[in-house]
Amino acid sequence: MKASLRALSFRMLALALILTLLAAPAALAATKYTTLEFGSRGSDVLKLQKALLELGFNPNGTDGKFGRGTETAVKAYQAARGLEVDGKAGTKTLTMLYGETDGGDGSITVPVTTNPNTLKYGDSGSRVTELQTALVKLGYNTNGVDGRFGAGTQRAVISFQKDNGLEADGLAGTKTLELLYKKADGSSSSSGSSSSSSSGLTRTLRRGYTGDDVVTVQQRLKELGYYTGSIDGVYGSGSIAAATAFQKNNGLKVDGLTGQSTYAALFSSSAVAAGSSSSSGSSSSSGAYVKLQSGDKGTEVKKLQQALKDLGYDVSADGTYGPITVAAVIAFQKLNGLDDDGIAGAKTQTVLYSGNAKRYDSSSGSSGSSSGGSSSGSTGTTVAPNGATIQLLHWFDDVKPTLKNGQNLIAYDPDTGISWTLRIMSRGNHADVEPLTAADTAAMFQAFGNKESWGPKVVYIKLPDGRWSIASTHNVAHGSQTISDNNFDGQNCVHFLRDMDECKQNDPDYGVQNQEAIRKAWKELTGITVN
Repeated sequence: MKASLRALSFRMLALALILTLLAAPAALAATKYTTLEFGSRGSDVLKLQKALLELGFNPNGTDGKFGRGTETAVKAYQAARGLEVDGKAGTKTLTMLYGETDGGDGSITVPVTTNPNTLKYGDSGSRVTELQTALVKLGYNTNGVDGRFGAGTQRAVISFQKDNGLEADGLAGTKTLELLYKKADGSSSSSGSSSSSSSGLTRTLRRGYTGDDVVTVQQRLKELGYYTGSIDGVYGSGSIAAATAFQKNNGLKVDGLTGQSTYAALFSSSAVAAGSSSSSGSSSSSGAYVKLQSGDKGTEVKKLQQALKDLGYDVSADGTYGPITVAAVIAFQKLNGLDDDGIAGAKTQTVLYSGNAKRYDSSSGSSGSSSGGSSSGSTGTTVAPNGATIQLLHWFDDVKPTLKNGQNLIAYDPDTGISWTLRIMSRGNHADVEPLTAADTAAMFQAFGNKESWGPKVVYIKLPDGRWSIASTHNVAHGSQTISDNNFDGQNCVHFLRDMDECKQNDPDYGVQNQEAIRKAWKELTGITVN
């Protein structure tokens, strides 16, 4: 009897083993994912965010934190793929998502680079526009030529790199840019290190290029009195500024690039030296720099801004010398021992383009505040973020818990480029604030067209912890005044994202108006609809 039971047990175990083996392929084929939702954190969330970003659904950062931005991106992905739109990344959503992004093996990343001349996801400006233009010219779709290095531009760069045997990392570094521009310009020369001679170049020298040809150009520009930096073979801000000044003085197209025509003029017997017959009108010893100051616009301003930006100063290269540029110039002048008047004259530009200028150091305490301001923040102390760093932060979940009364917020108006600082007074369903100084009040009113308005005006707010969020505000004083010398008789408000149902219940009129304005602006900025 016992033998029969042992035999039966053995047969049952064998049968169970066979059934397990038969079921294994199906189990392996359907990966079971842990559901990720608002509040989740960790490497799984980071992988989710990177995959969403790769497909063009912006989660507002790849930080491993499942916040409102990630939730909105998941909803947008689900709606686009016909899935249940609940904002939770469960097995169905993740299986489809990772099926589109190399199986979810973590290979989709936003690369990190330490080379300041490399263009990467999140960058913006004229150099990105130039990159996008070249990619489109060669048939690569960047999802628009808008000067913003987003997911579309990253995918186009990766495609170009794959097609041309380059490392497909999505970074537009020196090798990628050299080959891209040569192909876009119709050049048949190789993409390797370039040589030069007095008879011409094998490539057009652009920002970030290195090599013997750069050394040759720097030496010649120095001989002519335009270049004051070190001969380092790196075509950076100093080289670009010198080339720009040479082009202006010699009646050439002014773009700061050294191409065939500029190179030929440099080595011609008729090359005009700095200070000889300059069209800049500068009376300085350099003879190459035009005095730039508040209100100026154009390519010279943009070159100045880019040089400051390369050195870590908070400024946007938009070609307009506004309060932010004044503040950045003041910060630069202070750190470099110059008269801090906010005017970029010959002395300031000579130091800026010398190659030996001091970089901005956030620990130095030089905020770049305008006169009459406060070291804790004042008009023009910051700059607008690029599109990739702006987040849609939720007031109750993401913002309010991190704030304290007495801290400062910096508001930036994307319509005018004007910024001002606000002191937090209280926190309820929104932030009650006051302009920090009289200069901040003046800047705020300038942004509103020098008139009172309940708005709501959409602005970008820099929080004390460095995050940027889209928000809305007005400039009508109401309630009690705490800061006595800011020329603002009361307080005003800053509104952040809230759940619409909650807002309709607790703040049905003006609060809803602000929520609608924030959602509309976010849709225009990202293409994502928030309910």
